[in-house]
Amino acid sequence: MLQSNRTRAGLLAVVVSLSSMQVGNGLAVGLIEAMGPSMATTLRVGIGALLLLPALLLNGSSIAPRPRSRPRHVAAYGIVLGLMQVSFYQAISHITLSLAVSIEFLVPLIVGCLRSRSPRTKLPAVGAMLGLGLIADYSGGSSLAGALWALLTGVLLSIYIKLGTDMPPGTHPLVMLSKALWIALPVVVAAQLMSPTSVPPTMVPFTSGAIAVAVLTMIIPFSLELFAMARLRPLPFAMISALDPALASAVGAVALHQLLNLRQFTGLIILTGCAVLAIWADTKRAPDNHVKS
Repeated sequence: MLQSNRTRAGLLAVVVSLSSMQVGNGLAVGLIEAMGPSMATTLRVGIGALLLLPALLLNGSSIAPRPRSRPRHVAAYGIVLGLMQVSFYQAISHITLSLAVSIEFLVPLIVGCLRSRSPRTKLPAVGAMLGLGLIADYSGGSSLAGALWALLTGVLLSIYIKLGTDMPPGTHPLVMLSKALWIALPVVVAAQLMSPTSVPPTMVPFTSGAIAVAVLTMIIPFSLELFAMARLRPLPFAMISALDPALASAVGAVALHQLLNLRQFTGLIILTGCAVLAIWADTKRAPDNHVKS
């Protein structure tokens, strides 16, 4: 019962995380159009680091229960987090968002499927891959550079999930994310310096929007993901996270009237059904087998 409650809490955290990310991405459109994806990424990571600075300063008090995560683990997590932001925005500058997201999530699904010892979770994972392929929008044409950037993002996402699920049980999500963002910030700043874009003469009109985007796309989703990864194995986490393109498509259809075609709607049903089956199969595993792999 206790493990079942932990799993449900982890799943709920991922769903809220994905929802927050989608709302934040909608608000980020104007920010990206005004200053480019690289500068917008640097801004949201920097603001997120500043907003979480109190958590870092309180590290060692009651907000950070023992045991603490190892410094090398934190450094690796922060670097991967920063590189993942950079590579994803490079990908969507070459190919459509849905195609980039589909390629990105295919990698951790494949890795999780290969590492899983349970056929009951492998079969839904294969079905989820098919669903992702059907959801993707190929109308914008293809770009080898974009596909490679998306593939790199998927590799980084797989490492990110592995690092997150290996966090010590006592790691506080806000403290961990605060440390990671300060490590990720130099990474995204370096990427910004390598590909400079025009910056508006004044940042004042974008301040409130940038803060909202940082909260909705950095602080809320990534802290909730850390909470969830402490309660889920890598494959179930990847499966429920793979609903991100499905959620984006559903939001686009409802809010933006971007109606899905039959192929995409079929992929949406397949992906959602397979994710539910994988999570159900995973929860049926014996509690003593709940070892993160």
